[in-house]
Amino acid sequence: LRALRKRDIISSKDVDCLAKRYTDVSPDYALRRLQRKGVLQRLKNGPRGLYVVADGKNGAFITDPIKAVQAVCGEEVVFSYGTALLLYGLSRYGRLTEYHVVSKSKRKQRTVGGFNIRFVKTPLLKETGIVTKHHGPGSVRITDLERTLIDAIHRPKYAQGWENVVHALNRAEGVRGSRMIEYVKQYRTPSLVSRVGLVLQRYAEKWKVAEKEIDSLRPYLPKIPEIGRASWRERG
Repeated sequence: LRALRKRDIISSKDVDCLAKRYTDVSPDYALRRLQRKGVLQRLKNGPRGLYVVADGKNGAFITDPIKAVQAVCGEEVVFSYGTALLLYGLSRYGRLTEYHVVSKSKRKQRTVGGFNIRFVKTPLLKETGIVTKHHGPGSVRITDLERTLIDAIHRPKYAQGWENVVHALNRAEGVRGSRMIEYVKQYRTPSLVSRVGLVLQRYAEKWKVAEKEIDSLRPYLPKIPEIGRASWRERG
């Protein structure tokens, strides 16, 4: 039980390994017994063979949704949008109701342990701007800081709204403006270029972004400037 309760979710394969290591009974018997005693509960709407581990106090409660998403989607899953803001410590919220991951195609969301996994297809290639970050005893794959901020500006509804996006922008440190410029050109969305240009102008001193770098976005701007967004495009 001590070995089991070090995790939130476990596969039947891992239960087999623990049963062989710590008991003299068959893995199938150990699995049935643990389910009858309420130590393991099937993961609702998750892949077959995954179980939530009860902690003895709160029942079968997932304390680390990030690990749960990895259990459902695989260790190679890439976290993005509001979930990435959370992992960078830039979100106003400590726990989410939706956890966002990068997807190559449109997929229906999945409900796991009281929260949703939302698969979001983004304009950038899946492997563009992906880094590995320590999380608990393991690690997670996540969009890098610059791509995360652009994604949040692009689709704030996936980042818990504009208030949370502005909160993240104000807190973000060490942002590489040149990388944001490189990425946003690949989105091929003029209105997004306009928004990112304004953000870069606003935080140019803090993020050490040169005016010449921001001006390189001019050819990617909307042909008709958006209301209130012409200032930096037309300055000089």
